Amino acid sequence: MPAFHQIGHDSKNLLFDEGLNRFGGAILSPLNYKPDDVVDQLTRLKERENFVTLLDPHLYRPQSERMCLPSWDYYPRDVETADFTPVWWAGIVHKLAETALKLGPTAVASPAIVPKTFPDEFYLELVQNGNQLESVLRNTPVKPTQTIVASLVDLTAPQRAMSIASVMSKSRIEDCLLVLIGNTDPRRELADPEELKGAMKLIAALESGGQRVTVASCSSEMILWKAAGATNCATGKFFNLRRFTISRFEEPDSSGGGQLGYWFEEALLGFLRQSDLLRVNAQKLLSDASAGNPFSQQILENIPAQKAWVALGWRHFMYWFADAEFRLSVGSVSADDLVTAADATWAAVENSKPKIFMEERQNNGDWVRQWRRALEEFPYFE
Repeated sequence: MPAFHQIGHDSKNLLFDEGLNRFGGAILSPLNYKPDDVVDQLTRLKERENFVTLLDPHLYRPQSERMCLPSWDYYPRDVETADFTPVWWAGIVHKLAETALKLGPTAVASPAIVPKTFPDEFYLELVQNGNQLESVLRNTPVKPTQTIVASLVDLTAPQRAMSIASVMSKSRIEDCLLVLIGNTDPRRELADPEELKGAMKLIAALESGGQRVTVASCSSEMILWKAAGATNCATGKFFNLRRFTISRFEEPDSSGGGQLGYWFEEALLGFLRQSDLLRVNAQKLLSDASAGNPFSQQILENIPAQKAWVALGWRHFMYWFADAEFRLSVGSVSADDLVTAADATWAAVENSKPKIFMEERQNNGDWVRQWRRALEEFPYFE
């Protein structure tokens, strides 16, 4: 607690939107913005009381995902030929620390790449990078954050979450940024119950070991991460488009994303296209959360006026995300409450007269059943 705004492409203005002031922190993106842009963002954000800013160096795929990174001093010029030795990483850590001290964010995350495989040796390397960053930043105003990169597929293996948490316990840093790597299409819900249980187990193990977890690049599955005990969750305007998948930077097609407007509906824990929204609304199936969302009425007024509402859809989701994260954190609602209610609403959709057929065939609520299963089984997941 609270929710973090994960800044992405052309989304810095959302940081200062009056309707999104429940976000209590932001993950800054050198991938999308040059140093002067980030300086401007930090200058304005420092005016907000108790607002946390985390600089993510975003070296996850430094050879293929560069964008604005070459304009940053810590970006390695020898990235094409680097062998990623401890000495090489030490140089990156020191330059990153120097950059962070000049900028003055609340915290900076340790550098990490996305490897082809995820053996224990990779996590030992993450710990080494994090501990070096902690040493350099000790007794300075900028706090270190330990980056942890984990594969959802890898987490399905028995005891894998516990073994990763055991290695990461060697880090001297209490706060960590958890980046989950998966193969799910960026605009679809995570729905593999074994992957979900593995990720929840890792979050729970890290938190019980004294590390405060911020989960990066979340969509609506944030409710599962909160159920597992995550301290913070982060999202951006593209819903889960910022999830770390191979297709992350591919141009979205007509199956979802792009310039289509989406309404996030808590009653279904799903995203609705315009025609679907109108059908669900006509059946009076929208949630109280949507009724209280300040962007709902604006969207519903734009539709008959034939005005575009893509940007309002981003705000609608982000407002829900921060509001739901708050309610989950204070205990006014539980993840089980939300998925049980959504399961019942999907049943009402199935039995509605006239029957509601969603525009996107995959938008059928199947993930909600898998989320219920994950919530029920994760405490027993070995």
